[in-house]
Amino acid sequence: MSREGLARLRSVLAERIGPPREHGEDAGRVVPLRRQVHHAVAGIEAYLSAVEAGSGTVAGLREQALDLWLGLERIASRRPEPDTAADGVRGPSQPVPVD
Repeated sequence: MSREGLARLRSVLAERIGPPREHGEDAGRVVPLRRQVHHAVAGIEAYLSAVEAGSGTVAGLREQALDLWLGLERIASRRPEPDTAADGVRGPSQPVPVD
């Protein structure tokens, strides 16, 4: 896990989730999903800050941060890519590696 890796993962998620929607099929699901992503990113950032500060709590936070990271990867893998083919078929999603 790194700040650069988190930035890449956040970018992938922002692209796949898209902007907030008031109408349409996904409107009711996007806001809670965006909130979930925001909270997970904040948790990972807290872990990374603790690592950078040399905090003694890092050992207990690593597993939680990793769980959050894996949750974000699952969300990214389940969301369609923005350039979905006309026939609805898309290639496999590539997870962002935990570096």
